[in-house]
Amino acid sequence: MQLVVFERRAREPAASAPGNRGERRSMGAAALGYETLEAVCHGYQRLGAILTSGPRSGQVVDLNRALAVKLAAEDAGAPEAEADSLLPANMASFLRRLPDSGIAAREALDFVLDALVRYDAPDLDAAGVAHPRRSVRLAAPVPRPGKLVGVGDGGGPDAPELFLVAPTAVAGPEDEIALPARSAVSCRGQLAAVIGRRARGLEPGTALGCVAGYCAALALAVDDGAAASGAIRFSSDGFAPLGPALVTPDEVADPHDLRLELRVSGRTLQSAHTKELRVALPELIARASCLMTLEPGDVVLSGAPRGGQREASRPLRDGDVVEVEIERVGRLAVYARAAGV
Repeated sequence: MQLVVFERRAREPAASAPGNRGERRSMGAAALGYETLEAVCHGYQRLGAILTSGPRSGQVVDLNRALAVKLAAEDAGAPEAEADSLLPANMASFLRRLPDSGIAAREALDFVLDALVRYDAPDLDAAGVAHPRRSVRLAAPVPRPGKLVGVGDGGGPDAPELFLVAPTAVAGPEDEIALPARSAVSCRGQLAAVIGRRARGLEPGTALGCVAGYCAALALAVDDGAAASGAIRFSSDGFAPLGPALVTPDEVADPHDLRLELRVSGRTLQSAHTKELRVALPELIARASCLMTLEPGDVVLSGAPRGGQREASRPLRDGDVVEVEIERVGRLAVYARAAGV
């Protein structure tokens, strides 16, 4: 599955008010005959999945809502309450409830896929289950991780140089990144592993078993030593974009067999492969778990692969579009804006 965190774009200014009549009509609960299903308000972040095939490819499914509609169709007494207990509507709770929440998410997605080909299926659009991509705004798959673990250029596979990045550095795939005034900013494309269960003292051979999924990541850094030094130079607000989706491990058979490209305003600066990572992800996750307890929602960054450098990087400028694309994981693009612009 390709899991996302999204919020619905308001169709009209008044629609952002909870309980607004126009909002309730847009959800269409009564039209389904499921009067017990409450409207989902605009502006609230929700857990979704991207449809990857068929005529609705690219649309976003509200997984919690889909499960509630499924349960209502089965005459469940309290479909929303039951859906909330099985499949939370937010990513943080979803990760804490794995693996059960993952099973429920798959059931909800299978219900939607089946409904799309049935002539007598519920109206998923009216029910607020399926959303065209243009009608939603994606946030980071893990909007506020408990810990964001980065790896430096020092050390080696047996003793990598690890550091923590501030959770407030996380940004989403549709965000603008503010460039600090009078400071040069560089960027590197990376693979991010999101932790799905509590882990301590892992061995490399079992480390990937605690991963809930993968997403693309950008590591931006202030390169002006006078402004920031050490790990803190990676922690400016918005300097750790993640996205666009959290891709579950069943779709990424080998995280070390992925092509990675970094582009700035259309120019390819790096074309590399995750087999070229300085420290393999299992060793990296295991090392981190020996230093600290990893918890659901924590993010471990892979570091940039060695080699594949096509052009010398330059400091980011106002208006730059920064992209990292990873095979089978997705394309993350953010927009650089000078401070005060």
